[in-house]
Amino acid sequence: MALMSDKSKAKAVMKEAGVPVIEGSEGILRGYEEALSVAERIGFPIIIKAANGGGGRGMRVVHDPSLLKNLYLAAETEALSAFGDGSVYIEKFIQNPKHIEVQVFADKHGNVVHVGERDCSTQRRQQKLIEETPALALSQSARARLLEMAIKAAKHIGYVGAGTFEFLLDNNGEDFYFMEMNTRLQVEHTISEMVSGLNFIEWMIRIAQGEALPPQEQITCQGHSIECRITAEDPKNFYPSAGKITSWIAPGGLGVRLDTHAYAGYVVPPFYDSMIGKLIVHAPTRDQAITKMKRALREFSIEGIKTTIPFHLAMLDNPDFRQNKIHTKYLEQQS
Repeated sequence: MALMSDKSKAKAVMKEAGVPVIEGSEGILRGYEEALSVAERIGFPIIIKAANGGGGRGMRVVHDPSLLKNLYLAAETEALSAFGDGSVYIEKFIQNPKHIEVQVFADKHGNVVHVGERDCSTQRRQQKLIEETPALALSQSARARLLEMAIKAAKHIGYVGAGTFEFLLDNNGEDFYFMEMNTRLQVEHTISEMVSGLNFIEWMIRIAQGEALPPQEQITCQGHSIECRITAEDPKNFYPSAGKITSWIAPGGLGVRLDTHAYAGYVVPPFYDSMIGKLIVHAPTRDQAITKMKRALREFSIEGIKTTIPFHLAMLDNPDFRQNKIHTKYLEQQS
């Protein structure tokens, strides 16, 4: 966990493990002059990232050298404000990538297994909105290499517990690069549970107790699962919508799951993350999962505040989403 907590150090460790990484600075930058030197070496566009952050904070994409200084200072200031640490580093910016991640588990006996991969490319300002598994954008050979790399990386750092390795997939569908590792259970772990039939919390407890993991061949993933993050935001502009939920009618049925803390009478505060629920579906195929999700979203009635349910319904009918053409910058380019 210590090795992976600093993104710049994590990148160096992954490079040692033979995992493909994006070209960039060797560790934390020591100031703007070094940032300029690195940027000129690897070429624009580049992305500045907070070394100890996440969620899109402390990040700036720079396309033009004349903007580097101001954007570097802005990223540094935002990182310091958000995380109490203004350390940043630079990476080559990959145009229109997909965001693919691999779920792994490692026990105290040196065993590491994966539970497939997830496509988290439907994002807005580095915040995931829709996740699905499996990631159909991967070729068969790329998927095999990706899963192998994730297991190799977990073994290299001596990891124990549940973790996720996140990668950027080039738009050719073959080349991928390590981005970061989350040494915890992620929001979207639910879809991996749905296709595998496993309880990840139970697995974490068993690992902590010293139990050994089953062999990889005993872990199978079936069907397709999609998660929509339901947030208390205006679906037109994503402005926060705090207030009291006056009515809450949740969807249900076979293959439909809702993880939430909200209810009728709950007051959504303006101070925290706006997510009020995770709606997850599972079906034999992606098309069937999309149909099931649309039905569940239409059944999901929330009054008193605005939510992103209309956005999700529109996205599921978007031809580019249906044809699996969404990338991490898609929504920003469409706005």
